[in-house]
Amino acid sequence: MTIDSFLTQLSEHCGIESDDMTVTVVEDGEYLRVSIQVPEDDSGIFIGYHGETLDSIQRMVRIIFQEEFPEHKIMVNLNDYREQREDRLSEITESVAERVLETGEKYTFNSYFPAHERFVIHSCLAKNEKYGELESISEGAGKNRKLTIQLKK
Repeated sequence: MTIDSFLTQLSEHCGIESDDMTVTVVEDGEYLRVSIQVPEDDSGIFIGYHGETLDSIQRMVRIIFQEEFPEHKIMVNLNDYREQREDRLSEITESVAERVLETGEKYTFNSYFPAHERFVIHSCLAKNEKYGELESISEGAGKNRKLTIQLKK
């Protein structure tokens, strides 16, 4: 079984015809990038709330194909969701950072962010000189892990 045949079968079980989707697998250095394209109306089935379903599909693909691709980190994306989510997280981070700079009060996000999304937020602050006075801190464990943006101490 190949990654694209696995994902095609999974999609068919979800009611999406194989003619309505494409799967592209590209080796990119240490990454194996798997891109899925489906009709926009069907994308929610695979993305889920804040990408939770997509993350689960990615985990399944990693577990199933880890022996075949032991040297690669497997990244699964659907209809460019991950890029769109990164852009949205950057916008949110900049908005919160401006608020913290104006008020001086720290801001703790209410929702849980998976590791790769926390990395996007940490990186957004670190890359922008405008936010040099700020830091982002992750506290807690698992689903109780919270991210805070605050003035550096």
